[in-house]
Amino acid sequence: MDGRGTVRMKDVAERAGVSAMTVSLVLRGSPASARISPETRQRVLEVARECNYQPNARGRALRSGYTNIIGLYAGYGFVNVRLPFFTEIVSGLQEGCEQYRKDLLLHGIFHGTTPEDIYTELADGRMDGLVVTMPPDVPLAKQLADSRFPVVAIADSLPSVPSVVVDDAAGSRMLARYMSERGHRRVTYVMSPARPVSAIRRRSAFFEAASPGMEVAEHCLPGEPGAEEDFLRDLLSRDPARRPSAVACWNDDTAFHLCACCRRLGLRIPEDLAIVGFDGCHTPYETYWSLTTVRAPWTEVARTAVFSLDLMLKGQSVPQETVLPVTFIQGSTA
Repeated sequence: MDGRGTVRMKDVAERAGVSAMTVSLVLRGSPASARISPETRQRVLEVARECNYQPNARGRALRSGYTNIIGLYAGYGFVNVRLPFFTEIVSGLQEGCEQYRKDLLLHGIFHGTTPEDIYTELADGRMDGLVVTMPPDVPLAKQLADSRFPVVAIADSLPSVPSVVVDDAAGSRMLARYMSERGHRRVTYVMSPARPVSAIRRRSAFFEAASPGMEVAEHCLPGEPGAEEDFLRDLLSRDPARRPSAVACWNDDTAFHLCACCRRLGLRIPEDLAIVGFDGCHTPYETYWSLTTVRAPWTEVARTAVFSLDLMLKGQSVPQETVLPVTFIQGSTA
């Protein structure tokens, strides 16, 4: 044992009466261990179990060059698993890590540090690769793209970085066609204040797919409390002839917040105001509303990102952009 009472491979080898190399081959399950007799293999395993031997992950990483750890970096904020989007992303990453025998490390924004400091922290050798969701125009995105560090972007594509996204444009076209078929002629589109790539794609496709007889106005909700109710009051205070009959939101979270505001204000959905979203994540709000939305397979996006990272670590090429299909879901809100 070392000075801290930790059992070393050398200790297991001495107790089992074999070499440290034999212990290493047996415990790693190396193909070379096939040359070791069943009796010796069994003795090594029993001694390791009796001694409660724990392999040194850092030492194994130094020898192999891999830690078998991948990270998730959220460039828009910390990884809030209470948000349905991150719940599905983290679940998908965990499923992918289980399949490819990797561990997951979560990172949020490093407040008060430079892009160089953040990059150094992310690429300090603790992780083999990184899954990121972040704006494409920040300095860190370019640093990651220019580096040889394996990186896969999800949800929002990054230039020169393999990305796994959903078909934002197709989903928004589905929503625009549906609203046109339902007879909506005045629609307000609520955009994200952060304007990520996915939101821009959704917004552009919705406006392009709007029928000639549909008038679409854009609104961006600020982040301060009460913004949704002020927005709704403004909509409803307009001349009825100019009042929109529906609101299309860039994501479900915004749509559900507007539904909650309508409930507080005594508005009927969809009679007084129809509301649609985008993402299709399961949320506690479903107790009150079955949202008309587009289902994006975020769990599958995350699993695919782990698969892509695994290929990159093996030296294989991956597509610059993988686009997963979406599905229209008709609920009761529109």
